[in-house]
Formats: sequence, structure tokens, C-alpha cells
Amino acid sequence: MSSIPPPRQPSRLSGRVAVITGAGGGIGLALALEAARRGMDIALADIGEEALQAAKAQVEALGVRAIAVRTDVRDLTAVEALRDETASQLGEPWLVINNAGVAKIALAWETSEADWRRLLDINVWGVVNGLLAFLPGLRSRQSGHILNTASVGGLLAMPANAAYVASKHAVVGLSETLFRELEADGGAVGVSVLCPALVKTAIAGTRKVDGKTVSAIDSPHAMEPGDVARIALDAVDLGQFWILTHGEGIAAYMRARLEQMICQHNPDKTSVDRAILETATSATGLDFLRD
Repeated sequence: MSSIPPPRQPSRLSGRVAVITGAGGGIGLALALEAARRGMDIALADIGEEALQAAKAQVEALGVRAIAVRTDVRDLTAVEALRDETASQLGEPWLVINNAGVAKIALAWETSEADWRRLLDINVWGVVNGLLAFLPGLRSRQSGHILNTASVGGLLAMPANAAYVASKHAVVGLSETLFRELEADGGAVGVSVLCPALVKTAIAGTRKVDGKTVSAIDSPHAMEPGDVARIALDAVDLGQFWILTHGEGIAAYMRARLEQMICQHNPDKTSVDRAILETATSATGLDFLRD
């Protein structure tokens, strides 16, 4: 038998246009760079102008076209302007990545109304506004794909992250429902939901190491944003809905949580990543590791 592997199918991404929110850094920037490496032109959106322009320069250095559009994803009018600018400058988008997100480590009773509104407005309404702005065009063209960035916090509880977990559970539920609706609609437009666990980004803050600013997330289980982006776009290319970048690393917690739900047992530590419990304990002073 021949040991030659079958030829790789041509990528669905090359030569197409991607729109990415939260593209000024972290996973969003990594997704933009990975999409550019795969031959996509990129519309980068973020609220920070300086980071946005720096990201644009990095993407253009890979030999593709790019535009930078300052966008507050909480504002539907701003997201619609992003849509129109993308179509005008690059062409109609094929891939829409609703990635913008923020986090706040705090106990539920120490999370202010302003914090709740900020997280839900960006993490949930940012996705909703992306769908309102871009989904009608994708459906009318009968072509394209949506990638919504959620989190392992959309699949599991994370103590000291109530607002974040609520927002990411919403994104997961919204995305799965949309998947079923689009499938029934003919399946010409796809959707995926990205659920990474710990990633070395600034979402949980930064710290100084040898004079350099690095992610505050220093768990040995934390992935590099570039690895998350590569896995995510491989999955989009295949039309895969669930994208769990940490795979078997979180499988035991998910199985334990599901079993507790089915049996109506109270949640225990077996259904939460120990690294999350350690972070919550350190941040709040409450002992989430105690038996």
C-alpha cells in the first residue's frame, strides 16, 4: 500500500475577505495574521486606534490587503459602518469573526452594574451586532462563514468571573442555535464557536518580566494566541462548529459537569479546571480549593 498521504483539499479561505473585531491584539490579532498567511484580505476592527494601526502594518507585511476601522462593537451603527467600509475597500466579506471581548475577575457581589453592562455589551451585544450587520449579506450571497469567539467559560463555570461566564454562555447558546437555523436554511452559510481555555493574552491583565510586558496568565496550560488561531482557522476551513482548542485538557471537566447536571448533583471541584480555581483563590482570597 502507498504511504503517500491524500492531497490536501484547496483552502476555502484563500483570496477571500475576513472581518475581525478585537483585532488589535491577543487572539484577534493572531487570527488576522493567520488568515493573512492563508491568503485572505483583512478588515481589522478594534476600539484602540494605536493598536489597530500596528496590527494593520503586521498584516500588510504578509503581502495581503488590509484596512483598519476603529469600531465600538457595542454600537450597531459603528459595526454597520465597518461592514460598508469593508465592502467598499476590500470587497464583500466571506469570513466574519466576532472576536472582541473583555473580562473582569471579581466575585459576583463585587461586580458593579457598570462592569456587568460593559461585559455584556461587548461580549454579547458585540456578537449580536456583528450578526445584525453581516448575516443578511452572507445569506443573500449564499456564501460565507461566521466565527464567534466564546470561551471555555461558555462551557464550564469559572469562580470570580460571573459576568464573563454569563456572557460566554450566551455566545455559545446563540451560536449553536444559529448553526441549527442556518443548517435548516440550506447550509450555504456556516458558523463556528471558538471556546479556548487559558490563552496568553492581556484579557486578564499584564505583568513585567525582565522589563517586558507579558500576559498575567502564566499557567503551563496556557496556549499561545497563534496556536489558537491556527486551530480555529483549520476548523473554519473544514466547516467545523465546535472549536475546543484545549480538547482533552477540558474534557474531564465537561464530562463531570454533564454528569452532575443529569444526576442533579451539586457542582463540585471535578467540573472546574484546577488552574481556574487557583486563579480565583489568589484573586479573591476565598478558598475555592478547599475540600
